[in-house]
Formats: sequence, structure tokens, C-alpha cells
Amino acid sequence: MKISTTSVIVTASGLFLLSGVLSGTAEAQGLLNESGIAILAPTLAPVGGYASNPQEYLSVAWSVVESESGLYTYSYTVQNPAGDVVLNANGSLTSTPEIYDVFSTDFNTSASGAYVTGSLTGGIFQQVNTVDLAWFFTPAVPAGSAGPTVTFQSDLPPGMANSSADGAIPWSSVSPGGQQVPVPDTATPLPEPSTAALFALTPLLHPSFRMRLRRFLRPGENKNF
Repeated sequence: MKISTTSVIVTASGLFLLSGVLSGTAEAQGLLNESGIAILAPTLAPVGGYASNPQEYLSVAWSVVESESGLYTYSYTVQNPAGDVVLNANGSLTSTPEIYDVFSTDFNTSASGAYVTGSLTGGIFQQVNTVDLAWFFTPAVPAGSAGPTVTFQSDLPPGMANSSADGAIPWSSVSPGGQQVPVPDTATPLPEPSTAALFALTPLLHPSFRMRLRRFLRPGENKNF
């Protein structure tokens, strides 16, 4: 996943060289807007795996969109493929249609800026745990259907982590053939520029980038720029 960044370099003479933020076009290109699809694999592999029975694997259509204020919106839509059925203990297929009724994403929700309180949407109800966010669906999502899009917001840009869904046999990123989804990157906190650096850069910045820089200032510091 390609994530655009802006580089700030301090030279020996004390000058700041800024790239990527000096025009409206560069500003638009600097905002993250990514989407993709990840696979959740059943914890009990079907006979023949994905190649023989792809309908037993859920797909997660995801997106991460950054606003001009630096807020990231994470969205997920989980598809339960047509023909998905409950598996026997040996991985063979039954004739009973499969459902899922819970979807969760794993990350440290208590990390600073990781989760914007009250921003969860989607599902019949939601749950915030220290290690994940979860959405519950009633009625459950049957085979051949996609669940409603679920979202939340964060101050942190994305990394990759595990997710899961619950049914008669759960699905997970960590099962063979599973893939991770984007979640807030709590392992790599955002660097905090010094106040002096922010003021030195201010004359060069587009107005909307000055707004984005304000969120890095500590409480009580001058924000009049």
C-alpha cells in the first residue's frame, strides 16, 4: 500500500527545504486515499483450500481516507460469497448455508489518537475493547450477501493488522490464505515537530496545511498562524 509523505529537511544553514506542499495539486496528492480487498480465511480449511473452494473465504473491501484536518476514516465491507456453507470437521462441505454475525479489527485502541471516541458506525451495535473494535450484525449476513459498511476514525495513519469474522466456523487473517487489513498504526507514533520548526515553515505553507500543523502543538503553545 503506497502512503504519500511530506519531507522536511533542516540544512546546515538553518533553512528548511519543503517538498510536496507548495501548490494545491501537491496538497491534494499528499492526502491519503487508499482502497483494496483482503481475504479472511476459515479457521478450518475446506478440502482443496482456496483453489477448490473460494466461496468458503470472506472478502473485506476496505478504504482509508485522510481529511485535510489530518483525520483518517477507516471503512470495511465484508462479503459472504454465494455458496458459502458450513464445513464438516474434516473440511468437507455440508449443504447448510453459512452466515457471519461479527466482524472485528485488531489494534491497540487505547493508544493516543488510535480511536476517535464515538466514531464507530455500522452494525446493529458496536464494541470498543482495548485490543480491537467489533461490529455485530442482526440479522446475520447470509451467503451471497455483503454486510453493511462499518467505519471508525483515527488520528493515526494506517499500518496492517489482523481482523476476523465469526460464524459456525470463524474466519481470520491469520488462518492459511488470510490477509491483513489496514488499521491505525499504533506501533509507529507520529513524530512531533518542534514549535520552532513549525513557525519557520509557516510562511511557505498552503493555508490548509497550516491548519493541519496546529494539531501537533502542545496545549498552551502559540497557535496564531
